[in-house]
Amino acid sequence: MSKKSVITLYRRIKLAQVTSGEIEKIPKIAYMAFGRGGTDENGEPLTPSEEQTELNDEICRVPINNVEFPIATVVMYTAVLPRGQYTGEKFNEFALVDEDGCLCAVQNTYTKQKDEDLAMTWEIEDQF
Repeated sequence: MSKKSVITLYRRIKLAQVTSGEIEKIPKIAYMAFGRGGTDENGEPLTPSEEQTELNDEICRVPINNVEFPIATVVMYTAVLPRGQYTGEKFNEFALVDEDGCLCAVQNTYTKQKDEDLAMTWEIEDQF
C-alpha cells in the first residue's frame, strides 16, 4: 500500500513546548478525520503539508476507539466507521485530531471505498 504522511507543524511545536517545560501538557489525540482530497487527478496519493490545519475535503470525524503501543516509541491509533454508515464514500486522506480539534498528523493513501455491510477500521501509527 502506498501512503504519504506527515506530523503537522502545530503538533511538532506542541511537542517541543512540552519537552522543554514551556507548557505542562498537550492536548491528547482524540479523533480521526476521514476525507477524500488526498490524491491527484491520476489517483496517486498527494504529499501532505506539515502546515495543514484541515483535510482537503473532510467527510467525517470519529472518536479514536483504541490506542496501543506496538513498541515503546510507536502509538497505534484506531478508529472505526460502523457498518451501515458512510456507505459508498471513498476515502484517501486521514488525520489524527487532538481534543482541541487541531490536526496533528495527516496521511494520504490510494482511495478506499466503504461498503454498506462492513465496518471500516483504520489505523494510524504515530512514530517517535
